[in-house]
This record gives sequence, structure tokens and C-alpha cells, in this order.
Amino acid sequence: MGKLQRLYDRMPIFVQNLMVSLSGYSKSRNRYGKAYRERRRFLTEFDSKSIEEKLAYRDKALVDFVRYAVENSAFYKELYKDVDLDGFTGVKDLIKLPTVDKELLRANIGAVYTLPRRRAVESHTGGTTGKSLTVRGLRDDMMYRMATLDHFKSRVGFENRRMRRATFNGKHIVPPHQSKKIFWRYNRACRQMIFSSFHITEENLGAYVEGLNSFKPQAIDGFFTSMCDVASYMERKGIKPSFTPVAIFPTSETVTDSGRALLERVFGCRVYDQYASSEGAPFITECAEGRLHMELSTGVFEHIEEGSDEVLVTSFLTRGTPLIRYRIGDRVEFDNSCTPCACGRHDLYVKGIQGRRLDFLYTAEGAKINAGNVANLFKNLPNVVIRSQAIQERLGFITVLLEVDKALYKDEYDDVIRDEFLHKFGASTEIQIRHVESIERERSGKFRFIVNKVEL
Repeated sequence: MGKLQRLYDRMPIFVQNLMVSLSGYSKSRNRYGKAYRERRRFLTEFDSKSIEEKLAYRDKALVDFVRYAVENSAFYKELYKDVDLDGFTGVKDLIKLPTVDKELLRANIGAVYTLPRRRAVESHTGGTTGKSLTVRGLRDDMMYRMATLDHFKSRVGFENRRMRRATFNGKHIVPPHQSKKIFWRYNRACRQMIFSSFHITEENLGAYVEGLNSFKPQAIDGFFTSMCDVASYMERKGIKPSFTPVAIFPTSETVTDSGRALLERVFGCRVYDQYASSEGAPFITECAEGRLHMELSTGVFEHIEEGSDEVLVTSFLTRGTPLIRYRIGDRVEFDNSCTPCACGRHDLYVKGIQGRRLDFLYTAEGAKINAGNVANLFKNLPNVVIRSQAIQERLGFITVLLEVDKALYKDEYDDVIRDEFLHKFGASTEIQIRHVESIERERSGKFRFIVNKVEL
């Protein structure tokens, strides 16, 4: 954890709110500029195009993106040296290109980048496989992604930054030793109240409900399990919200039918699912008719092989760290019907998104820390973690196994992980970090990032 976080932790709550807002205004410069506004106008026009026009746009964008990667990334120039790119005309030719995965990118990341760090917008991902990766992005691509996300929400009646939203995410907004039951901070730049997902226990949930009822958000977004925990408490206690949101937008986790029904029952509004990734995968969004649309302006989804739901992604909005036929580790079931959607948009469609897991660990007090937050233990490290696994056999104690790049990993990185752990799990939960040569997979061949053996 850096000096700014330590300073933040020592400040009174009203100063912390100011610091959160200042951070929000700073990030807004990379998210909501001219390119964002132009993209919003483009997406409004794109929605009205025919499926033939959209697929033609996708083919051209793909060709341009592959050429850009070869011209600007030493990694892709070498990877495609034996590929006849003159005959590459669109999606049907993707099969000619080799696939890549996170470990291949991590091992060659310096050659993958197309721009220096000083000109990039950086983001960090732990990923649900526990591998760290630092992604560099063009500022315009960041704005295009934010425009796509906000356009999706605007289709169902919510306009980001103009309307109030409550967000359950993995930000370190509550210091480890705070005693007051105020588990939220305000980001004035986006009219956003950020709620901590690390302190949701039976003892604290009443405070969360009071915070939501006081703020009266017009939308709720963020971690699905966190929102469901709040809704379950409200239903069990017979508490009615004093507000009715326009919509709920879950992120980072699989939306279950039972959880969706719970949220819609308690808050009296629709839940709209979405898919993207911190690496920068293309978007899938749910429309007002409940159908999942591929956002064809953002990239391409392919199945790895016939009969498999695991996907390869090619994302047009990752020019700083190009993702082409990237094995992201998620599973998506395609809908091969070509009928136009009753919402008025004609796209390619998805039946279901199965890739994200609901695995979690417990704090000593019994709060659930989901897989996305556990993965973020490693997000502030450079690209040095090959694989990690978090194991919990009892409350109050967690073992983290690390398979690392020995040539790059430094002893002080253990302290970075411990500090991240403290802010996520609190001072009552102990962590043991063990460096191992390799982490075993299950007999099925699958790798489990989280192994939770606690039964409550």
C-alpha cells in the first residue's frame, strides 16, 4: 500500500470523502473527454444499423486492429511473421492466427505493449486465475469503453454522472481499524456512493441499509454477491427500501436466477447483466427485453473449439496491450438464432455467461470476500505472479500459495500482499504466504483459485 493510502487511513471521514472525490475528478479526465462524447454519438447511430452493416463494420475493425498490432507490437509482429495478412479479410480468417493466453502475454509483456508507460492509462488485474497482469491502454480506448458501458445503462433509463449510483466494489475506502459503522464514501465527481464490500457481516448490514436509504441511489452496481447479501438481509428483516432504483447492474460475478429474483423483489426494479473484463474484453450487455447482446463494435467472441463454451476474445479497444484470440478463461454459451430482438436492435446474441465464479473466502467475522477482491491482492504487483491459490480451512486464517517468476519476484512483494490483505480482511484474519514450485490442478484438469473448506 502506498503513502497516499496510509495518509487516507489516518484522515477523518469527511476528509476521506474529499480525497475520494478528488480521485474521481482525476480519473474523469481519462474517461469522459471528447473521445467519450464522440463515441456516445457513434453508438447511438450504430444501434440503428442492420446486422449486415454491423458485421461489415466488425470485419473492417478487425482487419485494422490486427494490422495495428503487427505495426506497433513487437510481440505480434513476431507471432504473425508466418501468417499471410494480405489475405486476412475479417472474422472468418481469425482461425489463421495463433491463440494467446495470460501467461504468454505476461512472459512477453514488454514486447506486447504498443506505447510507453508515460503515455498510457494503466490498469491492473489479478484475474480469477490469480495471475497478475498490468495492462496499458490508450486514453481514447478508455473513453470508448466507458462510453460503451454508459450507453448500455442509458438504454434502460440510467445516465451515469447525471443520476445517483451506489457501487459495491473493491476499493479500500474503510481503514482497517475504523470503529464507526460508516462503510461508504462519496465520489462527487460521478455522484457515486461507494460501499465497501469487505465489511458486509450480519452485524453491519443494518448500517448498509441505512446508508442506502439515506443516499437513495437511482442505480446500484458492483459485486453481485454483495448486493444479494444486502437484499437478503432486508428481506429477512422485513425492511423496505425508501427508494426505487431505475436499474441494478451487477459486475464481476455470475448472475444467478435466484439472486436476480431476490434483487428485483427487494428493490422493485430490473437487473441488467453485462460482461467485460479488466484486461479489456469485448462487451456483452443485457437489453430491456432480457436478451444478451454482443456489442459488435467492441470486438469478437469465438469458441476455442466446437462443442466447447470456453471463449477466445479479440477486443478492438485494447490498442495499448492488444488482445487477439486471447484465451481469457471464461465460458459463454452462444445463441445461434438470428432473429431481431424485440428491443429494436439486431445483433449476435448470447444465451448465458458461465465464466465468472461465486467462490469466496471469509473474514474472521464471517464477511464474504469474493474471488474478484481476492484476486486484487496481487493487482499492485508487477507481472511476477504466475499462479496463486487462496486456501481457507478455518475462520481467521488463510493460506496463499504463490507460484512466481523467481527472476523478477522480490521479497518485499510479500509485504505488499500482506498490506492488501489487511485492508480486505481486517486485522483479525491471519495470512500465511507460501512460495511453491507449482500449484496442483484438480483431477478434472481445472485450476481452483479459491479453495474454501469452511462450513458455516
